[in-house]
Amino acid sequence: MGSFASSSAHAAHSLFRLRVAWAWGRISIHDASEGSLIGSQTRADITERKTRLDGSVVEYACEALVVEPGRRAVVRYVTDQDRALEGTDLVLRKGTVTVGHFWSDRPYNVYHWLDRGRTVALYVSIATDTTIEPAAIAYRDLVVDVLIRPSGSIDILDEDELPPSIEPRYRLAIAKALETCVTEARRLTTEIERETRAVLPS
Repeated sequence: MGSFASSSAHAAHSLFRLRVAWAWGRISIHDASEGSLIGSQTRADITERKTRLDGSVVEYACEALVVEPGRRAVVRYVTDQDRALEGTDLVLRKGTVTVGHFWSDRPYNVYHWLDRGRTVALYVSIATDTTIEPAAIAYRDLVVDVLIRPSGSIDILDEDELPPSIEPRYRLAIAKALETCVTEARRLTTEIERETRAVLPS
């Protein structure tokens, strides 16, 4: 068990340092602080509750599009002003629609950003301990995020903010999520775009 945890931690560290040319796009690592990327929405019928590693909690009011308790959820909100994603050149324009996808059995959440119906990017928030109930989606945020653009480029964000004392199980979850984002980005993008189109109000 100890060697497995050590190997997993090493894999996570290796992935964090990843800066390679990939067949589908360039992967780069940045440091980006979390901004308020969530704006207003027409309805607020479910709460997204994020618990940070330091124990602090942030809640967002969202419009529920799909809620399957114990399994998955899809929510929607709209950016109420221009917002820059620090550490990148990406700016979410006022009116950008965010469709958030959550699963109880995956080590990440995905936020699909759309401007006038066109994909701006996928923002993958690495997370664990996700629970989905009719009134709330809760998860523990693991700091590291991944930005996947339509061009295929991938930016790994915030890895410098990871505390050195992070638990091995969290490092393992981060490594697993990063591997998925890097090796299965096309599949994930196709899945999210399909699911978003299926649930967005016409």
